[in-house]
Amino acid sequence: MAVLGLGLSAACGGDPVTPAAPAGPGSAPVAGPPPPTPAPEPTPPPATSPLIGTWRAVNLAFLPSHIQTTTWRFQADGACLQTFVTIADGVQLVSDRPCTWIADATTITVTRAGATRPVSFVLHYSFPEPDRLRLDDDEFERVA
Repeated sequence: MAVLGLGLSAACGGDPVTPAAPAGPGSAPVAGPPPPTPAPEPTPPPATSPLIGTWRAVNLAFLPSHIQTTTWRFQADGACLQTFVTIADGVQLVSDRPCTWIADATTITVTRAGATRPVSFVLHYSFPEPDRLRLDDDEFERVA
């Protein structure tokens, strides 16, 4: 039993721990970890972006009695709104999706309110004319 006690005291050996002296006047404060650095805010698009405005597409590909209109509204401050209007058998259903957006020359990235991840679309301006916009395979016409 003495061997076991000797082994434990040797394994726990090292420098004795001394309590820190209390801080008093003229003492340097104890530094803690630095505060976390906040993530940079996305840069809003420039006010001259050709995306700014309202774009609409009509999809008749469902059933003959179903029509869906998709409208994107892109604002200069980086806010956007995607609106779906579906008319099915004479009944109109409207769904709005508030969002934010950023774009470069080839991609627009949209973050919808409440979504966990942003969505990116391949961006085509002036296709086939200046008032047409293609996001991936969907074509929109400028309405405002």
